[in-house]
Order: sequence, then C-alpha cells, then structure tokens
Amino acid sequence: MTQVGDFPEGVPGNIGGRHFVGHVERAAAAVGAFVTWHCDHWVAEISRGAARELLIGYTFPLNDAAASQIAWDKVAASAVLESAKVACVGHRLIRPDWAFGETVDWTPELPVVIKPNVAYGGRGVLLARTADEVAAAVAELLPRYPAIAWSPFLEIADEYRTVFLDGEPLLVFRKVRADNGEWRHNLHFGAVPELCESTVDGLVDLGRDAMSALGLRFAAVDVVTTAEGVKVLEVNSGVSLERFSRCGPEFAARAGQVYARAVEACLRG
Repeated sequence: MTQVGDFPEGVPGNIGGRHFVGHVERAAAAVGAFVTWHCDHWVAEISRGAARELLIGYTFPLNDAAASQIAWDKVAASAVLESAKVACVGHRLIRPDWAFGETVDWTPELPVVIKPNVAYGGRGVLLARTADEVAAAVAELLPRYPAIAWSPFLEIADEYRTVFLDGEPLLVFRKVRADNGEWRHNLHFGAVPELCESTVDGLVDLGRDAMSALGLRFAAVDVVTTAEGVKVLEVNSGVSLERFSRCGPEFAARAGQVYARAVEACLRG
C-alpha cells in the first residue's frame, strides 16, 4: 500500500505511469479528501471524514453494477439502445462455440468489423471484407477473448468522444485520424484529439439519450457521423482519458477537470 501526496499546481503527475493518478490526487486534495492507492496505483480509496469510496482502473462508483456491465458489453449495450430507439451501430455476438457460416449469411453483410465484445481502445478490432477474412478474424480472436462481436462496417466521416456526468456534457472532442491509412479513429492508433466548442447537430443529445437508456451517471459515449446520420458506436463506463491527457497541457487540464467533477460527485453521493 502506498500513500501519495499532492502534486504542484498545473503538473499532471505520473505516479504509477498514469496521468490519471495525478488527476485524482489533485481532485481529492481540492475537496479535502485523501487518497490511498493499492495494486500499483490501480485501486484507490478516497476518504473524507466518514465517507469512503473505491475506484478501480478508470471506473468510479457512480454507476450501478448492472448499468456499468451492460455498457462494457458491446452487444448488450447495442440491444438496450436499439430497444430505446437510440440510433447506434448494432453489434451481434459470436459465441466461443460458433460454427462459421452456420448462423450468418455473410454475403449481404460484408464488409464487417470483428472485435472483442468487452474491450476498449480499438485493440483487437479487425476489418473483414470477405467471408474468408471473417473466418480468419474469428479464428484469431476467439482464443484470446471469451466472446467476440461483429458489426457492420460504416464509412465514418468523424468520430467524437463525449463524457457525461448526470446528464451534463463535461467534455467533447473529435478524434482526428492519422494520415497513415489507418481506418480506426482511436488515439491508440495515432488519432489526435480536437476539442469541440460546438458540435454537429444532435451529437450531445444523442450521447445524453444513450446515457439515459443505459441508466448511467458517468461514462464516455463515442458517437460517429455516417451517411445515415449520427450513431452511438460504443459506451465506456470506465472513463479513460489517459492518451487524451498526454496530448498537451490544455488536454491534461481538461481531463483533470472531468475527473475532479467525478471525484466530487462520488463524495457528494
């Protein structure tokens, strides 16, 4: 167990290798709370008087367990969103005992995206343009993940991340793809964030609708613009702004503001 003190004003902090640690430390100090870290700064106890809250990874105790789990599960989240008439990119499950070709006629579906059903950051996300590529992607991912999903491949003009707390948008940024032929918009694959003071029509409203449909208080909603309009791509109940924070002082400050609001909300109840 380690106990971490305050950081100088304006310095993100990098204890445990993550800006997040510094953001949480400063946010807690600002409201008179104390942070105790465990598991190499992966689990945090935030204490103020008799109040005590636990964080793990980038997940705050603001969503109930079921809502948080549904958000992480791409297939479950899209099913709930579709039921609530929230425009989204539909995801369908491929089970570990799935037999290629027996459950889906891929001819009218191609191209498709094959991905882990529970993951983030674009890791393990594969584009399949032919039935053979579908089979290869499934064979590659099934040994590594307990379940995988597929979704239609859409021509995405722009992808945005929106972060909400209790219906209020705390942060909106566009993921600008790197000019290297990469088709994914993830910061992990070279995209850079562009802060949005004004956004495309319906972007924030759609994100707020997704939060409401899933019963979430604090989460990130990724929204894409397509020929069919704006759609929710996925929802993350663990709000990671690590790569965003590392893009410069302005981005670190905005990430810190988001986490400060989350810490304050945890202690407020």
